[in-house]
Amino acid sequence: MSIFSNPEIMCPHCLRKLKLSDLRFFCVPDEDTRHEVHPSLMEKFSRRLPVCKKRYCPNTGETVREAVCKYCNEILPPQILFYDKYLSMCAIGVAGAGKSSYLTTLLHELKYSGLPWVLQPMDVETTKLAQVNEQNVYEARQCLKGTKSGLMPRPQMWTIMDNTKAKEQVPTYALTIYDGAGEDCEHIDYTPLDAKISRHLAGAKMLLIMFDPLLLGSVRGEISHEVLNASMATERQTSAPANMVDMVNSLANYIRRACNIAPGKRIDKQVAVVLTKIDVLTEMLNGFASGSNLLRQSPHIKSRGFVQSDSEMVDLEIRDWLTRQGETAFLGAIDANFKEVKVFGVSSFGRPPDNDKRLAKIRPHRVIDPLMWMLASEGIIPTL
Repeated sequence: MSIFSNPEIMCPHCLRKLKLSDLRFFCVPDEDTRHEVHPSLMEKFSRRLPVCKKRYCPNTGETVREAVCKYCNEILPPQILFYDKYLSMCAIGVAGAGKSSYLTTLLHELKYSGLPWVLQPMDVETTKLAQVNEQNVYEARQCLKGTKSGLMPRPQMWTIMDNTKAKEQVPTYALTIYDGAGEDCEHIDYTPLDAKISRHLAGAKMLLIMFDPLLLGSVRGEISHEVLNASMATERQTSAPANMVDMVNSLANYIRRACNIAPGKRIDKQVAVVLTKIDVLTEMLNGFASGSNLLRQSPHIKSRGFVQSDSEMVDLEIRDWLTRQGETAFLGAIDANFKEVKVFGVSSFGRPPDNDKRLAKIRPHRVIDPLMWMLASEGIIPTL
């Protein structure tokens, strides 16, 4: 099988573009006899994974199953080298915005939505994380705890196989997801951890900026204390406008430095602003009306494409609502810094947790919409 036919091959850990010479290959019969395998001239010329040639190795003649990035020394699953398109998203937002819950329900819905795609984890870490999170949310009906600050989470690595086309070679896409702690993204500095975060910010094809409406004073004043406590993952005393505006400006400046973009120039990166926990907002006097587009079922899955008119209506409804809440500074910061922006509204659970933070039956609402936008932008699904 040929490798590196796609010029955008990247390491999912450091998000540097890779060439064949940027990889080291290893044969791993067992932990004690792991040894490096150097590609032959023919293997380099044909751009194929090397086979083990070591005498007396039980894997002699077999294709190696481990590659290592020479820049960050992280092990890469071999699947990452074989794909038709490389997709990457980075979820950011203040602590408690619901990033991990959103990604858990997004991946679950992607697997069971009826779309003709097969979603598979690439490595053991991704498999374990998905199993634990799905068990907590869908079986134990528990809210997920926030991502720990100060630790560099490993990117989730997924393969999407597209069964829509009757071909012998199924189109395959690599999807890398980064979910960092909100506290680490709020005030990006120049620490080693921040340097790694910046690579994910700069390298991601889509930024998911998660906006928690429960941090708004105008929202807190209209919902009950019980619902507020049940729906908040963490205790926050600071006001949302300052946090969100500062975070947007901080990450935009960091991306400009990392990508050598001139100050004041809009960043050419896809940005999905995701308003979370919209199930709580339906009870507000100043919330969303029952007939609003946002509260209807998403048409993208049924249509198997990105319905542009629906997206534009949802974007308009949420922008109007945020303006009525006094969030013009946040919207202004987003539009001033980024060239391509769409606003989405989601509910990861479908309804708020109870007073003990227990969840009812999980009924996610519109969680796949931002991903459908990215897939349409990449030409994987049509824009309707």
